[in-house]
Amino acid sequence: MEISGSDPLPFDYLMVATGATPRLPGVSGEELEGIFFLRNVTDAIRIKSFIHERMARRAVVVGAGLVSLEACEAFRRLGLETTVIYRQDLPMRRWGEDFAEIILAELETNGVTFMADTSLEGFEPAPSGQIMVKTSSGALEADLVLIGIGVTPEVSLASQAGLNLGPTGAIAVNERLQTSVPFIYAAGDCCECFHRVSRKPVYAPLGDIANKQGRIAGANIGGQNISFPGIVGSICFKVFNLEVASTGLTEEEARNMGLETASATIQGVSKAHVFPGSGELHIRLVADTDSGRLLGAQAVGSDGVVSRINVLATGLSANLSLEELAYLDLAYAPPFSGAWDPIHIAAQKLLK
Repeated sequence: MEISGSDPLPFDYLMVATGATPRLPGVSGEELEGIFFLRNVTDAIRIKSFIHERMARRAVVVGAGLVSLEACEAFRRLGLETTVIYRQDLPMRRWGEDFAEIILAELETNGVTFMADTSLEGFEPAPSGQIMVKTSSGALEADLVLIGIGVTPEVSLASQAGLNLGPTGAIAVNERLQTSVPFIYAAGDCCECFHRVSRKPVYAPLGDIANKQGRIAGANIGGQNISFPGIVGSICFKVFNLEVASTGLTEEEARNMGLETASATIQGVSKAHVFPGSGELHIRLVADTDSGRLLGAQAVGSDGVVSRINVLATGLSANLSLEELAYLDLAYAPPFSGAWDPIHIAAQKLLK
């Protein structure tokens, strides 16, 4: 086969790794100078240079996803007044209202203004040389704007080549990362993943997943026979002094799939109570009431959150039951955990 164009290139195998493109808000003025997206290191350097060159003082962030909230911390550490515009009432509501309120409190404690239930209506140049950000809650001026409302898979080349797209709109691939044309492979943010808990294809544009897919696709092109087992949906991010992480399904997501579920939420501590520096750690487990199988977990806290979610992600991959989690042999020492880890306590509570 060959790629058409001015200089056709014949090939035996083709690797499609076209990535993703930022989702545009589709409002007037979104092309103005000072409006940025953040997809890679180059974007980050451009934003930082703009802040220093313009001596920026005010930033507006559109959206409240992972990248947006992490950017809020970066802007505040650079001394910028930072405002978030978000169409819902709480950031990261997928984690549940209680956890979302903890995230919101962390933002506000660190000087971030959160404009809830607010829609973006457009941009226009301000007389002061700044950007006028028009919203459903009124207008505000900013030196720079970061738009973080998600990404879409870049599949134009794949579509032109006749490759099948999946239900998520990304390129459909099998466990070997082959597309609908066996000698064309795809990996990274342009293709789907198999979710091992929901048993459905999902779109998960994350760097660690892209790295694994790229390595496996390359090995298979090179003559090996390796399968990508899929994901359990593990996510983490940091916002100021708070760690936030999840794996698997939330209770709402599981119920939307028709599963009978139960959940338990506890407030534990990251270290033994008597150990200095121990902080709050909130963790929620979700399980299938019919089988007792773990379906997902979410956690927020000052530290120790990601390590707990990683344990639970392993539990999901291994299909562990609540009974197994409740007495799991975890490493224990007071600087890292109590004798009963929050994972044990949450699993035992849910068993009851």
